Formats: sequence, C-alpha cells, structure tokens
Amino acid sequence: MCGIAGGVGIGGHECLEAMAGVLAHRGPDDQGMRYFPKNKVGFGFRRLSIIDLSPAGHQPMSNEDGTVWIAFNGEIYNFCELRQRLEPSYRFRSNTDTEAILHLYEAEGLDFVRHLNGMFAIAIYDSRPPAPSHPNSPNLVLARDRLGIKPLYYCLTQGIFLFGSEIKALLASGLYHADLNRQALWDYFTYLYVPCPETMFHGVLQLPPAHLMEVDVETKETRLKRYWHPVEFQTGQPVGGRHGSYEESKSRLRELLADAVRMQMVSDVPLGVFLSGGIDSAIVTGLMAQSSRQPVKSFTVVFRGNGLEFYNEQQAARKISSRFGTEHHELDVEVPDPMAMLDLVEYFDQPFGNPTFYLMHLISKHTRPEATVALCGAGGDELFGGYPRYHAIRLARLLRWAPPPAIAIARWFLSLPRDDYRAMRLRRARQFFEGLDRDAARQFVKWTYFMDEARKDSVLAKSPETGNHILPSDRVVRNYMTERGMDGSANGALLLDLQTFLPDNILEYTDKMSMAVSLEVRVPLLDHRVVELLAAMPFDWKVRGQNTKAILKDACADLLPEEHLTAPKKGFNVPLGMWMRDRLDGYFDMHMGQSRVVSQGIFRWEGIQQLRAEHAAGRRDNAHELFSIIMFDVWYQKYILQTEPLGFRRVASPTAERR
Repeated sequence: MCGIAGGVGIGGHECLEAMAGVLAHRGPDDQGMRYFPKNKVGFGFRRLSIIDLSPAGHQPMSNEDGTVWIAFNGEIYNFCELRQRLEPSYRFRSNTDTEAILHLYEAEGLDFVRHLNGMFAIAIYDSRPPAPSHPNSPNLVLARDRLGIKPLYYCLTQGIFLFGSEIKALLASGLYHADLNRQALWDYFTYLYVPCPETMFHGVLQLPPAHLMEVDVETKETRLKRYWHPVEFQTGQPVGGRHGSYEESKSRLRELLADAVRMQMVSDVPLGVFLSGGIDSAIVTGLMAQSSRQPVKSFTVVFRGNGLEFYNEQQAARKISSRFGTEHHELDVEVPDPMAMLDLVEYFDQPFGNPTFYLMHLISKHTRPEATVALCGAGGDELFGGYPRYHAIRLARLLRWAPPPAIAIARWFLSLPRDDYRAMRLRRARQFFEGLDRDAARQFVKWTYFMDEARKDSVLAKSPETGNHILPSDRVVRNYMTERGMDGSANGALLLDLQTFLPDNILEYTDKMSMAVSLEVRVPLLDHRVVELLAAMPFDWKVRGQNTKAILKDACADLLPEEHLTAPKKGFNVPLGMWMRDRLDGYFDMHMGQSRVVSQGIFRWEGIQQLRAEHAAGRRDNAHELFSIIMFDVWYQKYILQTEPLGFRRVASPTAERR
C-alpha cells in the first residue's frame, strides 16, 4: 500500500519530491522518484512495505531493459499465480506483486488489468517505440481497480498532466491553481460527497472505478476506457442466475468468500481483522481463523462517550473472538471532542459530510500499533441488501395506489413528535414518506441522501458565475439507472449503490482514514468474483422478507452464533444529531456570522438559520445537512482562502453550556 504521484510535462525532481512528500502518511517506509527528461514524464512514490520488505520492492520499478516503468498503490492478491504463468518468459528480481503487474503488462498490453485480482491504482510509463504489439507507445497508462477501493486523481493544467493518490499531491506540484467547482458544490449538499468523476476542485477529476486511461505524452490527449461492469453479469440472466440453483449458488458463494479471505491474508507484516458485532466482520473473522495456523488478531474498538452506548458491540465481538480463538484486542476509546473531526479534512482534501469517517479514523489509529494490515467487512450491505432503503423500494410499490391525502396525513402525523436524536427510526420514517415519488431516480436520491433541489436553493446563494448552468443532482443516479437498462427495482438499487455510494462514500473514508495512520485495510467481500456472482442472483435470495443478507447467512451459518442471525442492525454511526445540537452548532456562531456568510456569497444566511432552528427544536433532523456545511466551510477556508479556522475545537454551543 503506497502513495503515487507524477505527471507529463512536469519540470523535474523538485516537483516530484514535493508531490510525493505530501503523501508520506500513505508510505512512511520508503520513497522514490524517477524522471524521464525526453518526454518530461515523472513518477513519485511513497512506500508502505507489505510484501517483500527488502529494497527489491523499491518503486518506481522497471522491466529488465528499463523501457517500461511502474508506480503502484494497492495489493494484487493473485500475484503468485500470475508470476508462475510469467516466469518462463520474464526474469523476476523481487518477490513483489508490483513486478508481476509490470511483466503482465508487457505480456498482455492494456488487457493486463483484466487478469488482476486486487485493489489498485497503477501508473505505467511505456517508453518503447511503437510496434505491432504496443502500437500506441510511448504512453502513460493509468488504471483503477474494479470497485474503486484505491483512489486516483488527475488534471490537465497549463498543458501539463498531473496525477496522484490524493488531491494534495496535485496541489503540491505548484502547477495547479485551486478553484471551486460550482457543480460539485451543488451535488455535495445532496450526497455529502462529490460524486465521481468530479471533485470540489475545478478541473481535477477522479479516474472512475474499473477504468483505464491512456495519456499521449506528446499531445497530453487522453483516452478513457471501461474494462469491467457489474451490470454485465446481470443483464439477460434468467431467474436463478447463471450459477444455477439456490443451493449451488450458496455453495459457490461460500467457496469464493473463503478463497478471497485466504488470498487477502498474504502479508509479510502483522495482520488482523476489524471485529464488530455485525455478521460481515464475524464471517471474515471466521474464515480467517479457518485459513490460519496461528490465532488471528482481532480488533474491537469500545467507544466510550455520551450517546455512543447503543454502538458498543463489545459483548458480541467477544463471542465471535471466543468462538474462533482469536488473539483479541479491545481498544478502549474515549471519544474526544467531536470538533476534532474537522481536522480530518486534511486527509480528504475535499469536504466530506458522512461523520462515520471519524469512527474509521479512531479504529485505524488504535489498531496501527498492533498491525500494519487489517481486513474488514465493508461492502456487505451493498452486496447483500443490508440497508433499509431496499425494503423501502418494495413498500413504495405497495403504496403506489394509495390516495395522496393518505400520504399527506402520514407526513403530517410524523411531523408532530419531537426528535430527541437518540435513534434513527423517526428520521427514517419521515424520510420515507417525504421521499415518495413516481420518478424512481428522484425517489432513490430522497431516500438515500439529503438536500433536494428546493432545499439546496434555500441554503445556497445564486452564483453569477454559473447562472442557469447548474444541473440537478439526481442526474448522477438517473444516468446509472438508464445505463444498460438498469431499473428502479431493489436489485437495480444494489447495483446502483455498488457504483456510487460504495466507492464515493464507504470506500472513500475507509481508504483516507486508514492511510492517514499508515494502515492498509483490505475488503475481501468485494473480491470481484463475489460481486459478479451476486450481480447474477435474484434479489429474493439476498433479502427474504425482513431477513437481510439471507444467502450470506445461509452460506456461512456455521460461522455465526444464533443471536447474530437475528440481532437488529446497529450500523456504524456516530450520534450526530446530539453532537450537532450540543456541541457542533457553536461553529456557526464563531465562524459563520452573518456578515461573513453574506460577503462570501456561497450560502444564504437565512437558510442556515432555518436549518439550525428546526434541528434545535427537534422538528427535523438536519444534523447531516448542518455538518456538511461546516465541513465545506473548513475546506473552503483551508484550500481556497488558504486560512485556518483557528479555535473551532474550543467552541461550545449555548445549549451545551446550559447543560
């Protein structure tokens, strides 16, 4: 696991050192630079040593004659099999997965990426003159893994092409001038993240998951190509999927999960597993125990603090640990002042409004002294139907013919109780009825995300720069739904989340928060073979009545205690509603006074005050909306105005002081 950076048309080593230097947290063990003056191509690299800890794993790495170079971030889990296939034709000088990728590219050209099982962001510079086997050389090739587990950003500025594992590497080059992306701003307040491929920086883009990009080193022209799509494994399949009966598919699922976990346990450094009280991490832990000759190291964070009692999964994790004889570590964490969350914008380089990232940061920070690699159960909800919105799609179809007055009465009735923000039930019920819409894309966005167009219009000021050129944010979901015939069904929603919510939200904070403390996190449930199998299955195999993740539970029943099969889903959350009311709200009084908000011209002062008043009175849970405004403001001051909002950690709201 590493950090990579570089570009085409850049000046030399000084630029590369600056770009790689800001990625030191991603790779504290080694650094490397390589510059090719003929085409002004450069690679910068920071290494977190995982496989082959010797100097032979140094990057950038070249082939035998120095004509092809690679900088690679990630892990390739089938590299041993690839190496065996390639050894008759190529001489290996290391035991790394990096060298296997390099020779695979020499053997297969751009098709190399289809043979990789892993998580990756790859940059390859091919300096060979054009030939029938590689007609487009010399080129820069960028590639990102199928699910978007590892990030990769790029931009073309002043005739120079830049790329990096984090946006800060592009900024450190000194060649890109930071500017606000107004469309991304509008979309962010719906999604709480900026949907790929956009970023909050105008002109800076993400390489989408499952894509390759070729960059012509002379013209800087780019060619983007998708090499994998989960919908391909669903389209046209009969009920029962391409893998046969339910029993056959269940058996195949267990086989693939076990193989994925086994492959992802390969490491030359200490390895463990994040163990919560949920079934996803319990299954990963059980499969690890079955594949290991030594006790597996398991890590459970026991959060202490006001409002976090519901999320304490200490006892459930202990039962799983005892069942599999793990070397269990309970990390007792007193959650500090939630204002500390705002500091973490530095690792996202963008505003990010899902506060769950804070828990991932704390877990990673407290695991790192004991392990360099940790497996986790991320992806289970998106693959197996673990979110309430999938039930909502079915319920909405039953209510399709309900008279509008009945829906209006339900909305009115739900508006009466005062929300104390200790549970999500009232918010979810309100969100369900408020979101009902005959337009499938608009309905899904309202259920899953946050501000709609009208609400954003009341909070965001009109910009003379953009006029009427801002597009509605539900276009992101609509584009995926219309692509290749995806519909508004529950199974379609799973595939939609797999390509949007999962990479842009869950995997985004998993990568950024773990790499902030130099911890590699692996996600075996997202092995692409598992994803392909699940994409071909009917939804009823995944969610059976109120039983979510049905086929996963059936396939791994021997690994799960009975109480895990029936326990309610707790989720991985923070008590943001309470934190916003009691603590975070003070940020507005200290940093977003009326004169500053009006002069800045991004927000409407009255709109923010309405959100605050509704939340304080318990009439509406606006915690995420308000938090997203705070996170944006911190980002805007740091990256655009290039100032620091000093003293915000000491802010206390009047409500908190009275208490």
